[in-house]
Amino acid sequence: MKYRKPLWIAVLAVGALSVLAALAALIVGLCRASLSLIPAVTLGLAAVGGGAMVFSALRTLRSLPALEAPASAKKQREQALAAQNKLRACVDRSFSHSLSIFILLLSAVLFLAAYGKAQQTASVPQSGVHTGIFYEKAEVISIDGGVYQGQQEVEDVPVGKQVVTVELKSGDFTGDRYQLDNNLSYLYGTVLEVGDNVTVSYTVTDGAIDGIELQDYDRTTPLLWVVLLFLVITVFVGGKIGAKSLLGLALTILCVFSVLIPLLLGGAPTLPTILGLCAFVTVVEFVILGGVNKKTLCAILGTISGVAFAMLFGQLACKLLRINGFQMYSAEPHIEALLQIKQGQPPLASLQIGDLLVGGILIAALGAVNDVAMSISSAMNELIAVNPELSRKELFKSGMNIGRDMVGTMTNTLILALVGSSLVLMIYLASLEPSFRQLMSSTFFSVEMVQALASSAGVILAVPLSVVIGMVLFGKHKKKS
Repeated sequence: MKYRKPLWIAVLAVGALSVLAALAALIVGLCRASLSLIPAVTLGLAAVGGGAMVFSALRTLRSLPALEAPASAKKQREQALAAQNKLRACVDRSFSHSLSIFILLLSAVLFLAAYGKAQQTASVPQSGVHTGIFYEKAEVISIDGGVYQGQQEVEDVPVGKQVVTVELKSGDFTGDRYQLDNNLSYLYGTVLEVGDNVTVSYTVTDGAIDGIELQDYDRTTPLLWVVLLFLVITVFVGGKIGAKSLLGLALTILCVFSVLIPLLLGGAPTLPTILGLCAFVTVVEFVILGGVNKKTLCAILGTISGVAFAMLFGQLACKLLRINGFQMYSAEPHIEALLQIKQGQPPLASLQIGDLLVGGILIAALGAVNDVAMSISSAMNELIAVNPELSRKELFKSGMNIGRDMVGTMTNTLILALVGSSLVLMIYLASLEPSFRQLMSSTFFSVEMVQALASSAGVILAVPLSVVIGMVLFGKHKKKS
């Protein structure tokens, strides 16, 4: 089928229609001035993808007649056969690339639909426009005084205050100067120097600043340098694959903040929405990384299955332990604000705080399950490439042996990540010297254990699920003699 002319005519038509549709949507959006950055970039990428499909189809259509060219002499037949094999390999690659682009185009359509729905969600009044508080950039012009000293009992952390003069560098009052206090404590504040960038907050009354305060050292630029260093290291070590992985990471972050969170705030069902997002991100990431083939399909199905079982395990554990998202320690300071959001929504379409515990487990487990599923799939693909005569039973046994070695390290990774993120709180709890029963019955311990164990269960179950899927896709039945 890949060597038939009608198929490539269809690919050409799909690519051309994608280009026309994307460009038409871009032009309409620009004319109406209603197109934001994210949809514009998505439509631009869709147009480029459609153009790539058109180019691939045209190139393949030109080469197809050579596959049917007759040859008379033996030497000519051998040369023709070698040329045809080379052309077939090129057609195979073109077909794989075109299919990958087609899937990515469908993903772009789904993303735009979800993004449009997310943007229709009523915004929560937490921004400066509603509160009247504005945050702007400023620069320290001079250090005017103040008294602070280190406190040895808290590791010599400066405590006290500085008096500094700052000049606003952004906003409607750029250039204005103010003398402000920089309060220092082991919980907040940073010792400032002349030339440092800082963040200030202020309110506006009758067109003038009223009540300006120094917030903290502006970490925007240093943070960008840290991110840039991470990107350079990833591309330098990973090469083209590393660059593709960064695209997948950017997609995940974009989907979480521009689609998932607005939909959840708007009352979308928490667990189905998060599971759908995980499936969407998994498909797009793996298609970007490896194209469309059996290895990618095995990794996608293994990942989605593992995350789904992590969700079921988390729901069962929460039901047995009688805990939910309201008991999460990290959410405790924000529960009241979330409840206020929930009260202003219809009862049947409101923010589902209770399900956020299991929803967070799915997102936390996704990366590790991705890793396990792709590693299993890649290993089984290599096994069958080295020995194509492996039966499904032999392939299953080899895959499970590989997977068992991965289970211990990946489970340790998740458990140790939990310990590291909660280390300060665990030290505090240990200082209270609670009894064993008291610790086991505490809500905090139960919530943290469910988060760690449900994520680990998803990783562990992804191993046999990926092996079974790989066995079906890669393996062969041995014929009885």
